[in-house]
Amino acid sequence: MGTLPTLDFSGTNHMDLSAEVMNLTAAAYSLFRVWDNDLGATFAIHDYGKNSGGTIRTGLATNVSNVDDRVYQYSGASAIPDAAAPEDTGPTISQLRGTTTLAYNYLNGITRGGANGAPTYGAMSTWRFGGDPANTGSRWNGIISEIVGYNRVLTIDEGALVLGYLAWKWGLQSFIAGEWATKDPRSNPRLLNIAAFGDSFTQLSYLTDPATHWTDILAARMGRKVYNGGIGGQTSTEVTDRSIADIDYTDRAHIFFCGTNGPGSGHTVLGDIQAAVAALPAGSKYLILPSFNSDTERQGSAGYINKMANNAAVAAAFPNNYLDIRSMLIALSLPGQPYQDSAAIANDVLSSQLRFFNGTSTDALHPNATCVALYAQMIGDWIIAAGW
Repeated sequence: MGTLPTLDFSGTNHMDLSAEVMNLTAAAYSLFRVWDNDLGATFAIHDYGKNSGGTIRTGLATNVSNVDDRVYQYSGASAIPDAAAPEDTGPTISQLRGTTTLAYNYLNGITRGGANGAPTYGAMSTWRFGGDPANTGSRWNGIISEIVGYNRVLTIDEGALVLGYLAWKWGLQSFIAGEWATKDPRSNPRLLNIAAFGDSFTQLSYLTDPATHWTDILAARMGRKVYNGGIGGQTSTEVTDRSIADIDYTDRAHIFFCGTNGPGSGHTVLGDIQAAVAALPAGSKYLILPSFNSDTERQGSAGYINKMANNAAVAAAFPNNYLDIRSMLIALSLPGQPYQDSAAIANDVLSSQLRFFNGTSTDALHPNATCVALYAQMIGDWIIAAGW
């Protein structure tokens, strides 16, 4: 495989590992395989691990039922299928990413819609490379170069890093998709990607071109991946709960943009933000953005007073990690500024020039594409200055 020696199975031989290996399949795990298939569209079992009762605990099979390009991975007895996997026509790096509730089938860094399923976990007694320990007539004909297992769920970025390492080691970089397809992780530093958790100010579903979303603008400017974890209408409590429950992006820098919809019952915006930050791994980088008031929550109103109190409390608690883009945007309406608007200054709200127009009316709260581009620039400037 590439320039390195590898194991070439003939279809008549196999290799067994007895007893549980690394306690791999007893709970959520991640497993990578580097392989190539000599049999074309003929069904073949790459490797199966089974318990003492013969139940599958892990495994991979190609061209199931002799259907070309059908690849199954197993996390427990249920197949995690990819019914249209052209990657199996050449060298392939597969990843089974098993979480508590779902297992995902990745081939050369790609997981297609439907290529996931419910996992089952339990110890295995035999792991047969090149076949099925319960059926010696089903063996593999092809290359198995490397198998790498982790007895935990890797993050999205960790999985991409392992994929990149394996691809460049075995000379398969031209086959893979993702951030390491064009750079060798053995000689290039891993960039700090970003996860943004928020509400409609992050989701921006009404802006139909993703390129106008601040997460996409920031990703393009920084040359990094930025996950858009925005869900419109969510409270700061709901946003925080999602961030704490997340297992995909725990190793990324975080941006929290919530509170405009208020906290859930029994919570405060400050308490929610504190909980979200406390749940981050030690040393994580993070940025907090403010709540926004609408044109119906003008200066002096009850809604305005409440939101500004929330913003002040969060800013005081996190003075080095808070960026008041709300005030910065409103300041662009001062005399001599590009969006001069005396009413916006008097009311301490976003100018109508920076709010979304749906064709018949101007939204009282939500930013338009121009405004989003402006605060994407502000966020990027802060991150660069902070040295992320």
